[in-house]
Amino acid sequence: MVLAARITGKVTNGTTNKPSAGDDVVLLSLAGDMEERSRTKSDSHGRFILDVADGNLQHLIRVNHQGVNYFRPATESSATEVTVYDSARKVDSLVGEGRVFRVQSADGQRIQLSETYILRNESQPPRTWMGDRTFEVVLPAGATLEGGAAAGPGGMPVTSAPLPTGARHHYGFIFPIRPGRSQLEVTYTLPYNGSHDFNVSPDMPLAEYGVMLPKSMRFSSSGENFAQAVDESGMTVFVAKSISPGQQLKFALAGEGTAPRDADGGSMGGSERTPAGKLDAPEGGLGTPIPAPDPLDKARWFILGLVVVGLPGAVWMMKRKPVAAALSPGSSYSYLPASASGSTQSESKPGPGLTPTGSMLDALKDELFQLERERLQGKISQPEYETAKRGLDTLLRRQMKKAE
Repeated sequence: MVLAARITGKVTNGTTNKPSAGDDVVLLSLAGDMEERSRTKSDSHGRFILDVADGNLQHLIRVNHQGVNYFRPATESSATEVTVYDSARKVDSLVGEGRVFRVQSADGQRIQLSETYILRNESQPPRTWMGDRTFEVVLPAGATLEGGAAAGPGGMPVTSAPLPTGARHHYGFIFPIRPGRSQLEVTYTLPYNGSHDFNVSPDMPLAEYGVMLPKSMRFSSSGENFAQAVDESGMTVFVAKSISPGQQLKFALAGEGTAPRDADGGSMGGSERTPAGKLDAPEGGLGTPIPAPDPLDKARWFILGLVVVGLPGAVWMMKRKPVAAALSPGSSYSYLPASASGSTQSESKPGPGLTPTGSMLDALKDELFQLERERLQGKISQPEYETAKRGLDTLLRRQMKKAE
């Protein structure tokens, strides 16, 4: 908890590695509806001071830099460090880690699908990709867009529906792609009479393309692109690897079924999504946080070593060693060059200032923060809180020992 009546901190520009002056700094209370409690600007040294009356509550600091919001939990006894990045309408290196096609449900009339795009911004120097449309998706003919969600590096998923671009079946996300890993998800429905053929042709190179479907449904494909992989969350998984831009992936689904409840808990928000055509956070704000899974489910996922919470594709992708593919928005795509040892740029450089252990620690800290927030808001019982916290504390201690 933040007990002091005054919160201090510093904003650093991760693009220039210098203090960031003149940024709007807002203190948000996590008790209630993310109410604004205090506001100021960072000074010439990047420092800020926020006065707060309800110092016994948890708070979140939001810094707006060049139209993009960056969030950080307010620290209890020391200055809160917030890193921001310069915005750019184009970044020089965006890595496509994977794409996950997932059947939510299918009956005799319609099939509900979600597609998750897993991207990593590895621009150097690091910049946030932000423009009128940052990432464009193409839905199958006849699809009805239901909504979308997005999650930035280390952040919780928020509702963020892509908007029509003017081209048929094309939609664009207005969501900042910050340095590090971002995940975008779109949900839509198609007419369905018991079977459907799909023809996917990605416009960027992909390390992996995965298809997840309920076990009661059948999958078939032509050629040798797809191979069956290990089941995930009670669903059957098929994977195609090293997909080139324009390469056609043809497969068919048949039968009826519904994704298991545990698998739904891994999607970004389940059915509570932003309606098509609306956007909660057009400039990268927090938007409407999507309800998190039950805390006991969180502890179970972490004990299994699955540290990315929110997207269905995250769990699947975290178990695989990515073969990174780079792209420049608006230009032709090409794979990142492999090093002499055979590893890719993505493998040797996992993200700005992050190591695998560092990423795990950050994810665990974020999860503990969310758990405390839910306890304060009365969303979970004390026994549920203690069970979840014990599991997270154990993993946090193990990761700290590894870091040492």
